[in-house]
Amino acid sequence: MNRHEMREKLVFSVYQHILLKKDLFEQAEENLGGELEEEDRLYASDLLNDLEENEEEYIREINAHLVDWTFDRLNYVDQGILLVAVAELKKGTLQKAVIVDEAIEIAKKYCDDDAFRYINGVLDNL
Repeated sequence: MNRHEMREKLVFSVYQHILLKKDLFEQAEENLGGELEEEDRLYASDLLNDLEENEEEYIREINAHLVDWTFDRLNYVDQGILLVAVAELKKGTLQKAVIVDEAIEIAKKYCDDDAFRYINGVLDNL
């Protein structure tokens, strides 16, 4: 599994966590399974730990950059994309352009036609 596929599975783990109120780590383990190499497993684990610890802070930051909208009004996949991307931005191990591009690609694949635009706008402003 490459990093893009891993990121998609992390987004859907966050989506399921939000929608079903299930444990974030259990969802990630279920979605990722044993398919990750050690380096990617550590990356995903660090990201999930950070996200769990700072989820409310990240939601506040996202809300501050949404125009005439709030985080809780976004669909759950959009929320997952934004939370994973913000956690990656805060982690600081990848270039911002890479993280934003990945988020946009996932949004184009799984979200409404225009979702990638506001996801891009929010992430650019962080």
